[in-house]
Amino acid sequence: MTLDIIKHDIENHGIPSVYLWYGEDRYSLTEALKLLKNYYLLDDPSGSNTELLNGKEQTREEMIQAANMTAFFSGKLVVVDDLSYFSTGRTKGTSEPEKSTEETERSDSGRESDPDILLEYCLNPNPSTCLVLISEKVNKGRKLFKEINKNGKTVEFAFPRGQSEWMAWLQKEALQNGKNLSVPVASFLLEWAGHQTGALSQELAKLALYTGEKQNIEIEDIRKISLPMIETTVFAMLDAIAAENTKDALARLSEVLSQEHYLKVHTMIVRHIRLLLAASIWRARKGTVNDFMGTAGIRTFFEGNKLFQQAGSFSANRLAEAMEDCLQTELALKSSGGNPQLLLEIMVIRLCKK
Repeated sequence: MTLDIIKHDIENHGIPSVYLWYGEDRYSLTEALKLLKNYYLLDDPSGSNTELLNGKEQTREEMIQAANMTAFFSGKLVVVDDLSYFSTGRTKGTSEPEKSTEETERSDSGRESDPDILLEYCLNPNPSTCLVLISEKVNKGRKLFKEINKNGKTVEFAFPRGQSEWMAWLQKEALQNGKNLSVPVASFLLEWAGHQTGALSQELAKLALYTGEKQNIEIEDIRKISLPMIETTVFAMLDAIAAENTKDALARLSEVLSQEHYLKVHTMIVRHIRLLLAASIWRARKGTVNDFMGTAGIRTFFEGNKLFQQAGSFSANRLAEAMEDCLQTELALKSSGGNPQLLLEIMVIRLCKK
């Protein structure tokens, strides 16, 4: 796991002069940063030799100046967060042509500065400083990325991939809270609370407190203390609709409406049905889960696979009619002045009877 990489570097005094941290798992990245900060605080309890910079506000020159300023009697930690330098040239949602790597390297900075100065620094970094560059996404073709990968260290903070990695992560996190989590219980928690490491960590901390001296966390504990992720309840509602179980579908709808505004609930249902329709089309074409995920823009295999399997319970025609029902309900919600919960309940009843 990624945190173990940072722990290993710290314990073996192998912290590089330059780190590049990137990826979508912001929770694990934040935990790694805490470990690194605490390590530097051992020699500098005042924290005066730790600097936190914003990659969109500081120029490259200011970053390098901070890294080159030698600290007395201890090492120095300089963290540059939200550094857009490593991202690709095209911004999501724009129609502008993508810039070349060279063009982007010349222009992509929070404030106007010389982008090559970072590369020059990484060729000969200050050995008494650990410079941590943080970016959500990276372009691995960049010269700077390659240089850090060669002479420093690049670390990707990605969510666990696949069910087995998620189970291992959850069980390890539970042990850190002094609890045991069996595979069936871990699987239930993952489906119940969602695939976000930060949220899952919070739920496990709550469960550890709730269960007290009891060693094992059980499914019933999760049901009592943790709220289900709304998407989980929407999945369950669509399962009930597929089975034409109107009573269960309405119960799940009521649960969702107790947590979110009716327009957001409607939007979530529409999104879910739209994804099911896309999955149904791929199934008809003998496509794979990965084909569907690529088209739908779904990042986690768990969500993609579950949607792909659930789509098998619906025909494409039934899903297309469901989309039409959703449209009619949306118009009624925004114009009729009727009771929103009643309108959504009528929609769900119609969906169950198709």
